[in-house]
Amino acid sequence: MKKEDGFVAISIIYSVFILFIMIMIAIMFSYISDRKTSNRIKNDIRNEFNTRIPHISISKNGSDYPSSSYTVKILVSPSPYGIKSIKYIWSKDPKAIPNTSISNPAEVTTPNDTGKYYLIVKACDNNNACQTLISKKFILQ
Repeated sequence: MKKEDGFVAISIIYSVFILFIMIMIAIMFSYISDRKTSNRIKNDIRNEFNTRIPHISISKNGSDYPSSSYTVKILVSPSPYGIKSIKYIWSKDPKAIPNTSISNPAEVTTPNDTGKYYLIVKACDNNNACQTLISKKFILQ
């Protein structure tokens, strides 16, 4: 009887272990599936958000070659809420706050000073959602 009792005990232990492994595999696949769904939903929300703010595009984004001046065209695609304001600034500091209002579309010319400048454009819609674009460096000589 002892040999059979040991065999039954080991069989029960192995059965419980295999059941545990199967449950862990099911949980892992469920987690992977939920993660993929969650990422897809996050991307959908991100894409929806990006279509609800103004989009700024510029005709020239910086230059590695020095010039005496640059003219850049600015175009703002409105959000579903329209466009409330568009402001820009040429600054040596990329953290400067735009303060000059412009219409849409607009052409702006670099300052008459030498140095490295950034074009910073901020567009806001009527729902106060704003987008800011900071260009690469323009080198003025």
